[in-house]
Amino acid sequence: MSMDINSLRNMIAQDKSALEELQGCLVKERECLEKRNLDSMQSIIERKIQLIDQISQQVKFRAQVLAKLNLPQTAAGWSQFLNRHPLTKPLEVEWQAVVKCYEDCQALNQINGKLISRSQKTFGHILNLIRGQVAAPSLYGANGSSKTQTTGSYTLAKA
Repeated sequence: MSMDINSLRNMIAQDKSALEELQGCLVKERECLEKRNLDSMQSIIERKIQLIDQISQQVKFRAQVLAKLNLPQTAAGWSQFLNRHPLTKPLEVEWQAVVKCYEDCQALNQINGKLISRSQKTFGHILNLIRGQVAAPSLYGANGSSKTQTTGSYTLAKA
């Protein structure tokens, strides 16, 4: 399958632009999570979904191109595709910038996931305290296995 060099350049530029905007959304999302500013999250999430859909469409298109050429349907396969022809070889540098941007988005997303997980654990612990359920400490038994001590529940208040 042959593609116009300008089409390829535009496609790579669109991918990079979408990924850079996604990076910005992920940074804003992290800031909202850190400040627990959930009111601002809705618009960020909606934009993230739009960007991910756009990126997914491009990934599907590249996968179709690579499948027709019997190349791996991966970022490395796309690099192989670009390096096959002298006209497309210069696009490899631009493509590697896209790959780097994608990896940066993955790292930012993992950080946000950890923040969300930590918040869920904190809220779960607070909820258990409000319910009067105290988390039992985990101790080791004589054989070295972990044993959870059972504790009674405590009531903070009665109506």
